[in-house]
Amino acid sequence: MRLLFLGSPAFAVPALRALHGAGHCIELVVTRPDRPRGRSGRPAPTAVKEAAVELGLDVFQPESANAPDAAETLRKAGAELGVVVAYGEILSPAVLDATTQGFINVHASLLPHYRGAAPVNWALMRGETRTGVSVIRMEPKLDAGPILAQREMAIGEDENAGELADRLAALGADAVADVVNRLAAAEELPGRPQPRLGGFFARKLTKADGRVDWSFSTQEIHDRVRGLTPWPGAYCDLRAEGRSHRVSLLGTARTRGTAERQRHEPGTVIRVDKDGILVETGGGPITVTRLKPSGGRAMDAADFVRGHRIKPGDRFC
Repeated sequence: MRLLFLGSPAFAVPALRALHGAGHCIELVVTRPDRPRGRSGRPAPTAVKEAAVELGLDVFQPESANAPDAAETLRKAGAELGVVVAYGEILSPAVLDATTQGFINVHASLLPHYRGAAPVNWALMRGETRTGVSVIRMEPKLDAGPILAQREMAIGEDENAGELADRLAALGADAVADVVNRLAAAEELPGRPQPRLGGFFARKLTKADGRVDWSFSTQEIHDRVRGLTPWPGAYCDLRAEGRSHRVSLLGTARTRGTAERQRHEPGTVIRVDKDGILVETGGGPITVTRLKPSGGRAMDAADFVRGHRIKPGDRFC
């Protein structure tokens, strides 16, 4: 089948490779422009561009796929179907008409739940135990088209957003390849309509979402750290030795407390040992197992403690 492929981050790469490996003719890969990245500030390609170049595919990088000249380029590619995986732009009706059979999209949730830009993060932050991927026919509304296929999986108790996204990317690649294979065989896939309303909206995250509130329960903080790792990152300030340090929390472990133990103010360091830094929350203690000081490298809590002299009574705030 002749395809257009639109995608940008690493999440989209397994789908691109799966469709190419299945023998479909990818007429054009559309991805976001190279952007400055890292300390050097040099423009860097998207993960999809790197994979497309490796596979010998033509790449197109408009500022907006919805620009009239860009939409015309997509139309001239002569594709039968468009496949979108985390491209990063809501497509206009003109773009959706650029192929003879329209466009399909892979979304990293079980729609209609977690429509929006950050479904993986919010599913973890809200304590979900299961998630999955949905393949839908695209409409000019966000994540609103009929559902052609869904695949479900369990979420690991300590799995973070980066780890879960990697597994969902592989699941989505398998699902979308199956749908395209069936469409290429002229199989009828009418799709299941989605309700217009319902489900939690997974809005795009900002750096401000990363601040940790220690008055939350142990489970809420554990889930928030998982959902914010690797980006935008869970962070707070650590007050120790009369100074305040910004730190990012990269790993936590839930800790079983006892009813008779002494209570402390949320954020107070209770104990420091080989397992990590035991900290009070609004609902019992939690162990910080891995963290990163501002401007420093990520490290296990035991290494951090040796370099920063953390002791009971210090405060995460």
